[in-house]
Amino acid sequence: MVQIARQPSFFGAGRAPDTLAGRFELMTLHASLALIRLRAEPALAPLAQAFTDKLFRSFDAGLREDGVGDLTVPKRMRKIASDFYGRLNAYAAGLEGPDAALATALARNGAAGEGFSPTLAAYAIAARQSQAVRPAADLMRLDGWPAAPD
Repeated sequence: MVQIARQPSFFGAGRAPDTLAGRFELMTLHASLALIRLRAEPALAPLAQAFTDKLFRSFDAGLREDGVGDLTVPKRMRKIASDFYGRLNAYAAGLEGPDAALATALARNGAAGEGFSPTLAAYAIAARQSQAVRPAADLMRLDGWPAAPD
């Protein structure tokens, strides 16, 4: 998932900032899309839970690698969890509504600059449509996702 969310064309001037916060936003968008797909099949509930557990272990490890102290990590993880689930709900709702709703949510959360948020929303919509008809295992492969926007 990290390889998918860290593709260079997602970042740069007028796109997502190539910062810890910007990387979190792109990781959250891609993880949200993966969870939406996994949750669409009740039989994949254990896989969705395992995916979520691994995602949050990665966030925890990232904080520790960034030098966050052991006493501060739980507080930061609660904030990350709150931010993640808020975005998951916003992106799921945005995917069900008009394209502009998802673009607005992406811009509001800092995932993309104003000019890039419609492009990123179109990418997310294409990813969701593509993944809906593909095996869930494709979520874990780079070629299981649409090409990152140019």
